[in-house]
Amino acid sequence: MPMTSDAVFTSTFILCVVAMVCAVPAYAQIRKKAPHLSGHRHGKIRTEFLNRADLLGIALFLSIYGTYLIAAQSPPELNPDGTVREIKITPPILAAQIISQIVPGIIVMALLMFRNMNIVEFFGLRWKNARYLIVIAPMGVILTYLFFFIVEDSGYMDFLKEIFGDDSKEQETVRIYKETSAGTIRLLIGLSVCVVAPLVEEIVFRGYIYAATKRFTDRFFAAAFSSLLFAVVHFNINALLPLFLLALILTLAYELTGSLWAPISIHALFNASNLVMLEMRIPNQ
Repeated sequence: MPMTSDAVFTSTFILCVVAMVCAVPAYAQIRKKAPHLSGHRHGKIRTEFLNRADLLGIALFLSIYGTYLIAAQSPPELNPDGTVREIKITPPILAAQIISQIVPGIIVMALLMFRNMNIVEFFGLRWKNARYLIVIAPMGVILTYLFFFIVEDSGYMDFLKEIFGDDSKEQETVRIYKETSAGTIRLLIGLSVCVVAPLVEEIVFRGYIYAATKRFTDRFFAAAFSSLLFAVVHFNINALLPLFLLALILTLAYELTGSLWAPISIHALFNASNLVMLEMRIPNQ
């Protein structure tokens, strides 16, 4: 039976869930014997103000992304003649998708504000060294592209194409952007990719999931777990390893600076540079 991308996504997602379920009690036992190994004592991301309720928060996001996974793998709708029904992408549909894209970030804010946490302090947004973002963001993007080049040069993409065949295809957002000449649709995609995604995904994956996981394990497990989950939920087999590497760089930037502005800026610049390169490759229509 040939391997499919859906099987890889499902297996990797289950791996994330099992790893978390096993890691929390294991680290609890380790901390009883060696309290100095407590994860929130190391690095600039302080997590001692998080508590067991955040385990439910992590479980909530695993449930949300598990539902996304099931929906992404559901069979396409068919026309009466048996052909796949294509949904015409319009500005209202894209606007609705952007709104749904924001929902996980709103959930994080609700989870934190319900306990009267100071969001600005929690995410390190009042960062006195924000002026260094003009250097941090390009350096982060250059490092990311360096890793991507190494992966590409290793024959990774050819390997995926050989194993997965037609499953190894470009992301849906890229396909839509390339196939449309409508300025409004491209503008909304640019807004989603360069502004909404970096803000919301960093709030969710680095700001909350990484921090909450670190609270109950350590920074190394938390970085691997949150990065792998981040890669899986994009549901693109070509991007699985590259996005995992990107997520590790974003987590490192967050931990070294203590401010969510660092990974947000890297993420936004990375997405924007990809969009610019995509635009340059599209022939004039």
